[in-house]
Amino acid sequence: MDAGLPLNKSTLIALAYAFAAAAIFTVVFASAKIVGTNADPIQVVFMRYAGAALVISAITLIVNRGFSGMRSPVLPLHAARAVSGVAGELCIISAPLFMALEDATAIGLTGGVFAMFLAVVVLREATRPAHWLAALICLSGALLIARFQVADRASATSWLGIAIAAAGAVLAGTELFFIKLLTRYDRPLLIMLCVNVMAVFLLIGPALWVWKPLNHSDVGFLLLLGPLALLGQFCLIRAFALADAVIIVPVSYASIPMAAILGYFAFHQSLGPAQIIGALLVIAGGVLLARLPARQDRAPAETVSSNTEG
Repeated sequence: MDAGLPLNKSTLIALAYAFAAAAIFTVVFASAKIVGTNADPIQVVFMRYAGAALVISAITLIVNRGFSGMRSPVLPLHAARAVSGVAGELCIISAPLFMALEDATAIGLTGGVFAMFLAVVVLREATRPAHWLAALICLSGALLIARFQVADRASATSWLGIAIAAAGAVLAGTELFFIKLLTRYDRPLLIMLCVNVMAVFLLIGPALWVWKPLNHSDVGFLLLLGPLALLGQFCLIRAFALADAVIIVPVSYASIPMAAILGYFAFHQSLGPAQIIGALLVIAGGVLLARLPARQDRAPAETVSSNTEG
């Protein structure tokens, strides 16, 4: 690791935050599988965002002493982020209903490849061949797991699960792109407030339409998803504040073994050789990304930052 960035106390703390975020979001994205058919995925996502909206609103009242000044000049961008985030999360938590949890998680991680593509094409961020090699390794691992899933079951259900997981990956990558843009305009508290409140309004109608009665334990678990997801966001923000993105982003691949462990203990799922090899490829791609420079000069000519100055 001599070619990589040195590990100091701040980096180790940042990695701890990042691993905590990965663990938290593994549970959040497995929520539909945990409650099973007792709740519709739309109902699950709605309750998650409703709980988060209540908590972040209370935090805003305490920290900001009210909602005055909590206005954004880019509300359409927040709306686009909310739509992609809601749709992506619906796909992410629905996919494990049709396939193994760790398989759905692996395919979902390819959203980072799509976010990378958007960053290069739209934000004019410069990349090295090694960036694309790492992305290809990650994608290959996810495709290996997906191919094994179809060959193993050879059913429409497998294809449906893969399609849902792939759609979730694209939408998640799109949301990452919007988050990157939003950080140039608004502070984290406002970003989190906007997305959770907008998501509640987006989901309240569909959630009431498909609503199923729930037992007390399921209600308690789903209500805790909101604060839990906010805690994950906080951990991720703290991690990025303490270390460069190339240190933190690859840690998200830790959700692969975390999902496998959760699937093994909670859902009695087994791990086959193809799944293990695919997960190792995803992790190998993350390791390669971690050894690349944190920042590179942007491609010549236009940059998005020049648009923010106007």
